[in-house]
Amino acid sequence: TGETALIPKSVAGDGTNEGGKECDPFVVSGTNVMQGTGLMLVLAVGSNSIQGKILERIREQEDDDNGDEEDMAKDDAGSAFSGLRAFFTFGGPDSGATLMDKLDILAVDIGKMGLIVAVAVFLIMLTQWLLTDFVGGGPCPDLADEDGCLSAKVCTWSADDGTCNRHFGTEDVSTILDYFIVAITILVVAVPEGLPLAVTLALAVSMRRMTEDANQVKHMDSCETMGSATTICSDKTGTLTENKMTVMTARYAGERHEHVVGRGGPDGSLGAAMLSAFQTNGAKARLLCESILLNVSPTSAVTIDGGTGTTVYVGNPTDCALIKLTRQLGCDAESLRGPFKEGSSMLDWGVHSIPFSSERKRMSWIVRWVEQPPASSSSSPLPYAGRYRLYSKGAPTQVIAACTSFATDVTAEGVVKTQPLEDKDKEAFTDMVAACQDKGLRTLALAYRDFEDVPHGGWNGDSAGLESNLTLVAVVGIEDPLRASVPGAIAECHKAGIDVRMCTGDALTTAVAIARGCRILRRNDLDEDGAPKAGFAMTGAEFDDRVHRKDPSKPRVVRRVFDREAKDSVDRLAEPFLLDGAGNKVLDQAAFDDLWPTLRVLARCQPEDKLALVRGMRKSRAFLDEARCARLYHEHGIRIFPDYQVVAVTGDGTNDAPALKSANVGFAMGIAGTETAKQACDIILLDDNFTSIVKAVMWGRNIFDSISKFIQFQLTVNVVAITLAVIGAFAFNESPLSAVQMLWVNMIMDSLASLALATEPPTKELLDRMPYGRRRPIISIAMGANIIGHAIYQAAILNWVLFFPQSLPLAPVPFEPTQGSLHWSLFFNVFVMLQLFNEFNSRRLPTAQKLRTTWSEWNVFGGMTRNPFFVGIMIFTFGMQVFIVKYGGVAVNIVSGGLTLDQWLFSVAAGAGGLPWQVVINSIVVAISPAKACEEEETNAKIGRARPLTPEEIEEAAHEETPPSRWDEVRIGVRRGALYSKVFRTSVRTGLKINKLARCAATAERDIRSFRRCSTQVSTRPSLAKED
Repeated sequence: TGETALIPKSVAGDGTNEGGKECDPFVVSGTNVMQGTGLMLVLAVGSNSIQGKILERIREQEDDDNGDEEDMAKDDAGSAFSGLRAFFTFGGPDSGATLMDKLDILAVDIGKMGLIVAVAVFLIMLTQWLLTDFVGGGPCPDLADEDGCLSAKVCTWSADDGTCNRHFGTEDVSTILDYFIVAITILVVAVPEGLPLAVTLALAVSMRRMTEDANQVKHMDSCETMGSATTICSDKTGTLTENKMTVMTARYAGERHEHVVGRGGPDGSLGAAMLSAFQTNGAKARLLCESILLNVSPTSAVTIDGGTGTTVYVGNPTDCALIKLTRQLGCDAESLRGPFKEGSSMLDWGVHSIPFSSERKRMSWIVRWVEQPPASSSSSPLPYAGRYRLYSKGAPTQVIAACTSFATDVTAEGVVKTQPLEDKDKEAFTDMVAACQDKGLRTLALAYRDFEDVPHGGWNGDSAGLESNLTLVAVVGIEDPLRASVPGAIAECHKAGIDVRMCTGDALTTAVAIARGCRILRRNDLDEDGAPKAGFAMTGAEFDDRVHRKDPSKPRVVRRVFDREAKDSVDRLAEPFLLDGAGNKVLDQAAFDDLWPTLRVLARCQPEDKLALVRGMRKSRAFLDEARCARLYHEHGIRIFPDYQVVAVTGDGTNDAPALKSANVGFAMGIAGTETAKQACDIILLDDNFTSIVKAVMWGRNIFDSISKFIQFQLTVNVVAITLAVIGAFAFNESPLSAVQMLWVNMIMDSLASLALATEPPTKELLDRMPYGRRRPIISIAMGANIIGHAIYQAAILNWVLFFPQSLPLAPVPFEPTQGSLHWSLFFNVFVMLQLFNEFNSRRLPTAQKLRTTWSEWNVFGGMTRNPFFVGIMIFTFGMQVFIVKYGGVAVNIVSGGLTLDQWLFSVAAGAGGLPWQVVINSIVVAISPAKACEEEETNAKIGRARPLTPEEIEEAAHEETPPSRWDEVRIGVRRGALYSKVFRTSVRTGLKINKLARCAATAERDIRSFRRCSTQVSTRPSLAKED
C-alpha cells in the first residue's frame, strides 16, 4: 500500500471483512504481498496510477514555483524607472529568504557598491583632470616662449594673445584609459568572486561528510536550510522507535518480568531477566517457547544480519517480537518444531490451525504430542495431559474470558502446576493489561488446552468450543521500543530552539505514551494527572475538523470526524468542508494559528493531515502577535520563534510525498521508505534514526557559520583593498598593488581562504543557540563590527606604510611610491600578513550574547587543530609568501633580494596586532550592544518588538488557500466511494460513481450545464442510473 506497516486487503464477500470492517481492495504500485494469495486487476498504469499522480503533483509544484519566478522577472523588467529603482535598492525582502538567496542579494549589493565607487572614482579623476588641464590650462601657460610653445604635444600657440593653450591630443586618450583601468580595478577588487567557490566547497564537503552521519543529501541547498529548522514533524515508527516490535513486559508462571532499555545487549534484557529467574529450570522456558513458536505464522522469522549484526524481522511484526523473546531464551524455532511436524499434513507443523479473525481476536494451533525421551532439558517436548494440545494467542479480554485456570509454575520435569482462575485473578490480569495499555503497549495473552483425542466432529468443528476451558500461560506487553538515543536527541533539539512534533498513525493513547517517553511532551505540557493539556495532543480527525472551513450550505456527507467519547476517529455524517476552485479544503489560517503552537502529538494522522500541518506552519505569522506569544510563554513556557517557521518533515510512505515536497526540508527513510518518498525528499536518512536528523541540524548550522566566516574575512579584505585602490588612484594615479600581486591576494582571500574557513567541522556548541531566522541578515551585528573594526586597523597600518615609511619602527624605508621599489614591496608584504592573521580572527563568529556569557568565544585559536585544512593552508600561505618576496623579484614587482629580517619582523608584528585588536572590538561590541539587541541577534537580528496582527492581516491569513493537491482529491474520492458503497449496500465501483455524481451536484449552483454534462457521463447505463 505504500505504507511501512502490514495492512490486510480484502474484497466484499470473501469472509475477511468480519465484524463490519470496511473492505479495502486497493493497492498501489510498488506494494509487496507479504502473506496470502489472490488475483490482481490492474486499473491504472503510468500517470493514471496513484503513484503517477503523486509524481505529477510534485512536478506541478516545481513548475508553479518556476512560473512565479518568471512572472516576477517579467514584472521587474516592466519599466526603466523600476529597473533604476531596483538598482539603488539594497537588501532583500522582509518576508525572509534562504541562505542562497541571501548570498545572491549580498553579492549583488557588493557589486552595486563596487560599481558606484568605481564610477565615482572615474568621474572624480576625470573631472579633476579636465578642470586642471583644460579649464586651468595645465602646464601649457608655463611653456610659452616668444616664438611659441616649448612643447607642442598637448599645447597650441595662440598668436593673438601670445599664450600656450591646452588642446586634446592622442596622449589624452591614454590618460582617460588609465583612469578607466583604475575604475575597473576597483570594481574587480570589490566583486566577491570567491563567494561561489566558498559556498560550493562548504556544501560539497558537508554533503560528503553528512553521508558518513547517515544523511544522504539529494539537494545541496537543503543542507543549510536544515540549520534554520524551527520545527521537526517526525514519524514514530522507525524514526523515534527501533521499528522492531519487542516484548517489554510479561507475567508468566506467577512472576512479573520487565524489559529495560539499554541493558542486556542488542536484543534487550527481558529474556536475560527471565532466564535469571528460571535459573536451571529449562522446562519453564520450554513451555513459554512452545506457546509462542507453535502458534505463530510460518512466514514470520527473526534472523541476525551477518554483516551488521542487527536483528532482521521477516513477516508479522507481532509474531517476530514473540520469536525474538524465544531467541533470548535460547530456543531454536526449527529444532523445537521438528517433533511436531506431520508428514501427511499440509501445515508446516501440527495437525490443524485456526487462523486469526477480527471477530474472535485470536488464533490457535493444534499439535500432536509424540513420545520422546524424558524432558530433562529445554530441547525436549513437554509431557501433555493428553494426545493433543491447542495453543491459543490473542486479545487478553477474549483469551482470559475463555480460560478456567492459569499456570503458576513448571517443574523441572515439565509438569505444569495450575490453579483455578477466579475473579480476583482475572482482575489482577486485567489491571496489568490496563497498565500496559496506558503505557501504549499492545497486549497479548497466551494459553493452551489439552485433548485426550480428536473431539467429536473433528478439528474443523466449532472453534468457540475448541478455544474454551483454556489454561492461561502468560500475558505479555509488546511495543516498538524507543531508540536509546532519541530522548537525548530531542533534548538537544529543545536546547537548540527546535520544536519536535510527532505525527503517527497510532492510537492517541499509544502516541501520548511514546511522546512522554521521548520527552516530546515535557512536564509543562502535562496536567497534574500526567495527561496532555488541552490542545497538546489530538487525533488527525480533530485537527482536520478544527483547521478547515466548513460549507454549511451543502448537505451533510459521510466523512471522518473525532468521537470525543471513544477518543478516536469515526466515519459519520457531518458538514462538508469548504473547497476551493481546485477541489481542495480551505485552511482557516486564524484557527490554525490558535492551534499549532501547542500541538505536540498528532495521532491517527493521515498524509493529508501532515500536509496541512506543514503548509499551515510555513504560512503562519503568529510570531507577529505579541500578546499571543507572551500568553503562551506565561501559561505553558512555549516560545514561538520570532520569524517564519522552517519546517522539516520525515516520511516513509508513498502518501507522504506531497508533505515531503511541501516542507522546507523533507527526510525520507532509507530503510523503510518507499521509492516515491525518496524521490520527493531532500535528504534520505540511511539509518531511519532521529539522531541523524539532529546531526543534519548541526551540519546545516555549520554550513551557515562557515560561509559567514568566509564572508567576514573577504569583506574585510574588500573594504581595505577598495580603500587603498581609491587612495592610490588619487595620490599616485595607480594602485599600490600590481596586477600580479593582486592575483596572489585574490588567491589568498578566495581559493585558500574558502578551503580554510569553509571546511570547519561542526561542534556540539552549535546546538546551544536558537536557529537563525529567515529574515536575519547574513551579516550580523558582531560581523559588521569585525569587518569595520579590522578594516580601520588595516587601513591605518597600510596608510602609515604608504605615506610615512621613514617612521616605521625596526624597518624604516625611503619614500618611493613606484612599483618594484623597497617601499611598495614592504607595503605588499604587510598587506598579506594582515590578511593572514585576520583569518585567525575570522574563525570565530561571536554574537554579543555569546561574548557576554562565555570566554571560549574570545579564543580565536580554540579547536583549530580539529581542522587540518586550516592549519595546512596557513602554513602553505606563509611559506609561499616568503618564497614570493624572496625570489619573486621583477616578476611580481618586488625589490631584488627581498626584505630584511627587520622588515619581516615589522610585517609579522603588524599582522599579529590584529589579534589583540579583536579583543578590543569584542569589548566594544559588548559595551555598546543593548541586551535586547543581543537576544534578537541570536534569531533574526531585526531589532524591534513584535506587534499584534492587524485585522487586515488576520483576515488575509484566514483566506489564504492551500495549493491544489490532485492526490488528495483521488484519495478522498476513493474513500468516500467505499463509504457510499457501504451505506447504500452496493458495489465499490457503484459507490465511486455515486461519489462522482455527488461532486457533479455540487457544481449545479455554479453551472447547470456542467452538472448535466457530468451526470450524463456518470450514468452511462440504465441499470446504474436506476441503482444511483
